[in-house]
Amino acid sequence: MHKIRRGLGWFGLTLLAIVLFYACANNVSQNLTNSAELLPSQCRIVKHLMGETCVPNNPQRIIAASESTLEAALILGLKPTATTNYAQQTDYLKARFETSASVGLDSRQLSLEKILTIKPDLILATDDYGEQQELYDRLSQIAPTVIGKWWDGKSIRWKECFQLFAQAFGKTSEAEEIVNAYNQRIAELQQQMGDRLPNTVISIVEIYPDRIRLFGKTKIVSMSSTILEDIGFPRPPSQEEGMDISLESIGDADGDIIFLMARDPEAQLYQQVLNHPLWKQLNAVQAGKVYTVEDSYWGGSGYIAANLILDDLFKYLVEKQ
Repeated sequence: MHKIRRGLGWFGLTLLAIVLFYACANNVSQNLTNSAELLPSQCRIVKHLMGETCVPNNPQRIIAASESTLEAALILGLKPTATTNYAQQTDYLKARFETSASVGLDSRQLSLEKILTIKPDLILATDDYGEQQELYDRLSQIAPTVIGKWWDGKSIRWKECFQLFAQAFGKTSEAEEIVNAYNQRIAELQQQMGDRLPNTVISIVEIYPDRIRLFGKTKIVSMSSTILEDIGFPRPPSQEEGMDISLESIGDADGDIIFLMARDPEAQLYQQVLNHPLWKQLNAVQAGKVYTVEDSYWGGSGYIAANLILDDLFKYLVEKQ
């Protein structure tokens, strides 16, 4: 009888252990699933690419999972708890904040394990030229997640993404001031250009180690392309759509002014282009109006970059004239 009671005792303990195990496992699962759930009074609804998300009124542990989300946070006076390796290595951004935790290489290669350890209360990302529905489904189980549509098939939507992220941060008033200041600088540049504005054809060229790229109004676009369009500068006919060209087609890069970017000035192709007879025959080259600019912000993703581009435009198109 003693052995039977003893056996029942062990059975009871084992059964209790099993129940506790599954209870804990279920609790962890619910914590993961419900981590993005907040009371209506604790959050505000933000509409974005993947639907609607109720984001906390005062997020404290923000993950900025792309350069544009990091840039939006910084210009609005916020410091994200974590971002991506690529965003942290962007030259014009890394000088503006102390290194934060990394959650992956870029927004397409995020580490869910690292994100879980940070325990974020808000995650921001962009689709980066392709939907991320599967990733969003996972991220939104960890914390409220907002995804911006970066590419609309023709151009980049950096302004719309900024407004979205400002709404998620609860910083719409501050965002309006930033946008107004940008528009005032645009108007000032237009005024100072005067009659030269519609008659100054601007070309944007970037030389990579393996290709020559012309940035146009559509198709292959940089942020600088959209700013030139805001100002009203005409572009070369060859740059209605951006394209990659061969050295033999370098004539398509011509304009009254060329803004030149180089990923690697020491690369063989860069040296070949600048020393090629066809390059030297370009009108802008012969007029001494080829200006080398920083590719990190001319291909940037927000209003910090936009103002740096405007600094260059004032420098080369107003102060040097």
